Amino acid sequence: MIDFNYQAGDTILHKMNPVIKFCGMILFSCVIVVLQGISLILASVFLITVSLLLSQQSVKKIFTPVLRFIPFFLAILLVNTVFYNNSECQYKFWLICISKAGFLQGLYIVIRTITILIMSSVFIKTTSTIEIMEAVEKILSPLRIIKIPVKDISLIMSISIQFIPIIFYDFERIRKAQITRGADMNSRKTLLDKVKTYIPIIIPTFISVFRRADELSMAIEARGYNITDD
Repeated sequence: MIDFNYQAGDTILHKMNPVIKFCGMILFSCVIVVLQGISLILASVFLITVSLLLSQQSVKKIFTPVLRFIPFFLAILLVNTVFYNNSECQYKFWLICISKAGFLQGLYIVIRTITILIMSSVFIKTTSTIEIMEAVEKILSPLRIIKIPVKDISLIMSISIQFIPIIFYDFERIRKAQITRGADMNSRKTLLDKVKTYIPIIIPTFISVFRRADELSMAIEARGYNITDD
């Protein structure tokens, strides 16, 4: 899984204004989505390299979680290669159309996804939850004019970010508990069997998350927390 935990440090990205980092990540993500061909590849390599150098993150720690998405990336490549526009087929069999253009389209989607995942991971590793909350609040501050609760939104986003690693932690903890009880997670062949296998993990995970959210809500109320936009 992608590591969504903040890591304290003294790098350039750690010291950078969180508003600039947040806006920069959004801007570069939009650029990556728009680019095509060799421009996309060069821009992705450049952004990933710069992100790693400025944050001084380990290449292994950044790329190892991404490798877990390889089955997903292969599925994207396969679907685009096989079910692309029939007019550009190199090889055709029944409804299956194998095309170079489809493969390239799938490849570009994979490159974009990997680049955005890595930039997001680097951003969260170098920006604390409080800094993200403050950045979102500053960016959305003009919306106060039309009575939108900016502080509420920034608080919800910061809490949501904190809940991401908790969800992964609970999922992994429950999965290991099911395995120790004799659950077989690997031998199922069909997709339906795999879904049935993971239902006893997914349901307790959601229950745990809802329980944590309820406890957090009561803790906030007990401390008399009240949001007022000035």
